[in-house]
Amino acid sequence: MAVVPACFAQAQDTTSSTVSIKSPPQAKNLQAVQVTAEKKTESEQDVPISMSVIEGSDMLDNGVSRLADYYATVPGLSMNDRGAGRTTLVIRGISAGSELNPTVGINLDDAPFGSSTTDFSIADLDPFDIDHIEVLRGPQGTLYGASSMGGLIKFSMVQPDTESFSGRYQTDVSSTAHGGVNLADRVAVNLPLIKDKLALRVSLFKRHDAGYVSDPSQDKHDVNAGGASGGRMSLLWNVNDRFKVRASAMAQNSYNDATARIDVANNSYVPLYGAYAHERLPGTDSDYIKTRLYTVQMDGQFGWADFHSITSYNQYNLEGPQDVTGTFGAYTAPVYGVSGLGVKLVNDNRTGKFSQEFRFSSPDDGRALSWLGGLYFTKEHTSTYQDVEAVDRTTGADLGYGSMYSGLSPSTYKEVAAFGNVTYQFTDAFDVQLGGRFSSIRQSFTNDYSGPLNGGYSSDHETASNNVWTYSLSPRYHFSSDLMAYARVATGYRAGGANALLSEDKGNFPTQYKSDSLTSYELGLKGDFADHKLSLDTALFYINWADLQLAETSQETGSSYYVNAGKAKSEGAEATLSWRPVRGLTLSGNTSYTHAVLTRDTPDGTYGLAGDRLPYSPTWSGNLSASYTFGLTNQLDGEVGGSATYVGDRMSSFVSSASAQRFMLRAYTTLELHAGIQAMDWNINLYVRNLTDARGFLSATAQNATTGVSSYGLLIIQPRTVGISATYSF
Repeated sequence: MAVVPACFAQAQDTTSSTVSIKSPPQAKNLQAVQVTAEKKTESEQDVPISMSVIEGSDMLDNGVSRLADYYATVPGLSMNDRGAGRTTLVIRGISAGSELNPTVGINLDDAPFGSSTTDFSIADLDPFDIDHIEVLRGPQGTLYGASSMGGLIKFSMVQPDTESFSGRYQTDVSSTAHGGVNLADRVAVNLPLIKDKLALRVSLFKRHDAGYVSDPSQDKHDVNAGGASGGRMSLLWNVNDRFKVRASAMAQNSYNDATARIDVANNSYVPLYGAYAHERLPGTDSDYIKTRLYTVQMDGQFGWADFHSITSYNQYNLEGPQDVTGTFGAYTAPVYGVSGLGVKLVNDNRTGKFSQEFRFSSPDDGRALSWLGGLYFTKEHTSTYQDVEAVDRTTGADLGYGSMYSGLSPSTYKEVAAFGNVTYQFTDAFDVQLGGRFSSIRQSFTNDYSGPLNGGYSSDHETASNNVWTYSLSPRYHFSSDLMAYARVATGYRAGGANALLSEDKGNFPTQYKSDSLTSYELGLKGDFADHKLSLDTALFYINWADLQLAETSQETGSSYYVNAGKAKSEGAEATLSWRPVRGLTLSGNTSYTHAVLTRDTPDGTYGLAGDRLPYSPTWSGNLSASYTFGLTNQLDGEVGGSATYVGDRMSSFVSSASAQRFMLRAYTTLELHAGIQAMDWNINLYVRNLTDARGFLSATAQNATTGVSSYGLLIIQPRTVGISATYSF
């Protein structure tokens, strides 16, 4: 919500490459920001949805390049980052634990991204070519379909400009405490090939992220160093005054040599190997992620309606070998007759997703009855390959014993949907919006397993089908042009899936689990006061969640599987306030209260009682920030600012039995300071993130994932980082 005057022009013109000094990368709710939350361009203040907007340039100016850094400032949004490319996003507490189908949808360039049946495919994009990010809280199933039952995150990318040539180069250098030096270089060029008709935008980046965790067993420091590189091309063709075509291709490769998890004693914060240390098998705990996205968008005006077509294909490949000695080390003696071996899990996940959406909408001409309708189709192929190998505990070398277990699980997901909404304006001040979506889902699952732990070779094939209705109802009342109140009732869902069962488990556990759904009730108020010097955005919500997808573990065999069981609720409030008391000064704050708990005991295999908190949902979180922009000379402007972000305590995933204890992740607060100078073409910023070197943790993973009773790996946030960012615009 914090903003200085320079933000307003940038927010309205997404084709601009102008760089200006802005406030710290906080979540904002801005009157002037134009968003596409409801698949049409409108002011954020008019959208009957609780949402936040993050400016891409804000992140760049202050050295923010990782998902965890900028999501932490969004009220109601939390993360379960397990490292090695495995991240679950949680909005309003809607999460039942680890590695389940996603409850938060991802949208890139107005196209759905990632698998509907695995939570691995979370886009952690470098922010260089991002114009802004829209975070929509609450179910968005009516317009966006499956996997958006908790909310939706939309990445709006910078678009080509057919008017003039422009470009931007940025370099960033920083140093992280307990670690090394971070480096980043980014460049973008906008080329108007035919003035007013055809333009091409090209951007490239390369980034090195310093490590800060050691591994005494390998005698290595900064083992969690990583980096990313990639680029994007976008072409805009204004065919005529009524029709345009946009095509884009994006590629990003990223890697981490190890996770930032530190090892602690069971259910405590006592380090086992050091404050910033863990021990892993060589050749494990790393990740390599390949992201690709191709889109073609067509927009036309036919007088009676506006037409939109979005065709996309995206790929997400994750290679993330893991050290699973704690889980499977005891099996090496009975399987191979040799004890004391290490065990490595080869873990490769690949998703390819094609989607097509056609929609028509009424012209924005002030009519009393406006409407939007569309058709959507997606086909996804997801493949998971796992191989459990016995290796040398010191070197990680394959000892030739063969695989203990090998599994290949390809699956397909097809969805055909029809959706639409109508808005009727009863008076100039009051209107009601009604939306609905019918989705027909077809899935197939094939599982091929082999190895001693499976009892030899086995194979099975399953199919599933499901038809889902979702709806939304939103009355809205404008007290004035600057103040709006709304109510919203909406439903959402996520897809079901199949269980990967060993031979001995077949017939004992369900082969499939079905979709789950929820209903959300929300009241909100958005407005500007005191001649636009004070802005307020508040919301109250209550969510009923049924047939939760839960991960369970058999106490007899140790096998893991998924079921639908239990009920939960989430209720709370969110508020964002921005005050501009004098020219150039902006004071902002946001807070979120979320009470997300089970309302029914879980069955055997998952230990949860009514009243227990849902995983990775802080009861309280919030952010305070201040930014002051001032003139230095006729050609130089200065800016100083800072922020404090608080993330409340969170509970880890549910455990398998009463004998195991859930880990309580303690609350933490981070401070940020920054200062900058802006000239005509240059923008130079100094920043300090995590000023006090706070030790905050994003996840707690039991080293023995089967029983949940063992030491824990805690994923730690980036320590204090001091840096400078310089940007040249031309």
